[in-house]
Amino acid sequence: MKKSHKSEKVNAAIKKALSEIFIYDMPLENNMITIVNVDTAQDLSKSDVYITALKDVEEVAQQLNQKSGYIGHLLGNRIKIRKIPQLRFIPVPHPTL
Repeated sequence: MKKSHKSEKVNAAIKKALSEIFIYDMPLENNMITIVNVDTAQDLSKSDVYITALKDVEEVAQQLNQKSGYIGHLLGNRIKIRKIPQLRFIPVPHPTL
C-alpha cells in the first residue's frame, strides 16, 4: 500500500526526533541504537519503531519498550503533532557475517 505524503513526513519527524533523544537525552552506555524505520498508523495511535543496536538488540528493544511512556513524553517535547503515538520498539537482527 502506498504511503501518503503526510504519513511519510510524520514518520521522518519521529525518526529524527527519536535519534536526537537517543543521542542527547537517553544515551546508552557502551551501545549505540540505529533507527531503521518508523511506521505510524494513519490515526497516529501507534508507531512501530524498527531498531538495531551494536550489542544485544533484543534486550535494548525490551528496555526501550519499558520506557516507551517517558520516550513518548520526550518525543512530544521535540515535535508538534496533534497526537503523540504509542511507541513500540521492534528489534531488527543483524545479518550474520
